[in-house]
Amino acid sequence: MSINEKASEERIHSRRKALTKILASAAAIGTLGSLTRASAAPAPTPSAPAPDSAAGKINGAPGIILDHASTSWAKIRNDIHRSNGPVDNYAALQQLVEDKKYLTIDTPISINKSITLTVKNQIIEGRGNGIITPLANMGNEFLLVLKADATQIHGIVLDNPMLLKSETGGRQGGIMISANYCEVSNCYFYRMLQSVIAPASFGAYGTKITNNWFLECLGAGTGMHDLHSKLGEDRGDAVTIWGSGTIMTGNHAYCKAGEDARLAFHAEGLPGARKHARDFDHKDIIMANNMAKGSFRRHFAMENINGGISIGNISMGGATWWGEAYIQCKNINVKNTIRYSNSPDILNGNAWRPIKAAIAVVNFNEGVNIDSTVLIAKGTKAYGFAIATQTGDHDVTLSGSMINEGARTNTALFLNQPKSFRINNLDTRGFSRAAQITTNKDVTITSNNCYHQLNGTGKGVEVVKGSGGTIAINGDTYSGATTAFKLPNLDNLSIQNTRVSDSARFAELSGIKQSLLVTNNMATGEQAMPLIYSNGSAPDISWNVEGNVGIRSNFSYTSAQLSAINSVLNQRSKHAGKSVSVNNNAVYVALGSAPESPWLNLATQKVVKPA
Repeated sequence: MSINEKASEERIHSRRKALTKILASAAAIGTLGSLTRASAAPAPTPSAPAPDSAAGKINGAPGIILDHASTSWAKIRNDIHRSNGPVDNYAALQQLVEDKKYLTIDTPISINKSITLTVKNQIIEGRGNGIITPLANMGNEFLLVLKADATQIHGIVLDNPMLLKSETGGRQGGIMISANYCEVSNCYFYRMLQSVIAPASFGAYGTKITNNWFLECLGAGTGMHDLHSKLGEDRGDAVTIWGSGTIMTGNHAYCKAGEDARLAFHAEGLPGARKHARDFDHKDIIMANNMAKGSFRRHFAMENINGGISIGNISMGGATWWGEAYIQCKNINVKNTIRYSNSPDILNGNAWRPIKAAIAVVNFNEGVNIDSTVLIAKGTKAYGFAIATQTGDHDVTLSGSMINEGARTNTALFLNQPKSFRINNLDTRGFSRAAQITTNKDVTITSNNCYHQLNGTGKGVEVVKGSGGTIAINGDTYSGATTAFKLPNLDNLSIQNTRVSDSARFAELSGIKQSLLVTNNMATGEQAMPLIYSNGSAPDISWNVEGNVGIRSNFSYTSAQLSAINSVLNQRSKHAGKSVSVNNNAVYVALGSAPESPWLNLATQKVVKPA
């Protein structure tokens, strides 16, 4: 035990001993008083007080527990001298929380310095008129700082009526958690810049933030006042936990109108925060059944988390960047409801150049599975989903549904060079485009069994920038596109078992470098839809275009490709029985799979032997 800890124990023991004597005396006086009453029977002799290690009650003074007190009992309140404004209760409250393991806050209290909780397993609860507020000098301090493991805060009301906050330096806030296994539950936080935080400098484990209300939250961003400012990206949150093993559930967070806040609910792990990382650091977060509304830049976010669940949360509208975001995460499962409503005129945090979207993945991610529902609200310009920045590989699976009631130019998905992106059973309605893609040689995108009902103003799936990569589409349905697929300059493209309707063109393709497969698709309409390949009808790649219904194309091999032993047709795309169209006027069948195997003209029986 350190010298400070020993001194603290001795001080607490001394106070308890003194209090025991006072209460014992009071009990004795009460007994003597009863003897003076004429009608009173002789009272029994009081027994000796129980030792400190006993159950905590004093005989003769029923109901009094040594380790429990209330602020009303201790006469701690800020309205003793009303004419002079609230008094500072810091010293009295700090002494009380050091003395008592169980404390009830049931009076209005003001403090000019953070209250530090250092008693392990301490429980502090709010009741009645209990409320804690900061005095004017606390623009960069927290009201409560938890330094002891297993501290529980229940039902307390914390308010910042003077709207104190700081854009730099220390943060104004409600509760800072620098201990493990702590719980904050059923509390009310009003007008806080940073309601609850577990700082990176400690990295708390096993934190529970449950069933709280974070109301009229403040931000440190400059909003529309200074579009070149980068302030506001290091504070302005309802809940931020830099730690592990955290549960956030059942909470409400509402941003104060006109504020430029950062985050409603945020879990983050910082690799360099601890000198010696523990096995459980940056892992295992449950963010469930929370609600967020208003001008936070993002409502729900995980960053650098390995092993997380974000499920059952509702973004109720007003997020100025993203409804939910996943940043440098691994092994995350997501299923939330996002209502994205944001006026195009609101440019909070514009200096960071955010790509606005209901759902965003940022920097790089691995094994992130997102199955959320999205509504883009009236008057909103945004993507349903966006790879907002790409500084590494994104490995993401996306499903769910998206409805666009906002701008008719909105695109459902912005896919910026994902390494591995899987779209499964996604339903989109009302967008101009289903997907806008930038690509490179390492990109792989697959789309399976998706339904896209577009609004007739744009392409279905479009590569807008880049070259290379692989796209495979299987079993999708597209309705209302000008052209279902505009996909130039890919390495490999496969479109199979897909249905297109109410569109002018099935596909516009060009510059495919290695392989092209367009088979067993169906286009419905009064006329056949064209499949256009702008580099001519005979690309020297491995290709197969067949079995399509309602699709018109002029793909055909040339006589030169048929007879050249080194052509892609003979080297890569050949098997016995394969039939090909040559010069759009003859059909040849391969008599073997080897490059030198001959081709047979079915009509004339002419044999062409590659050489």
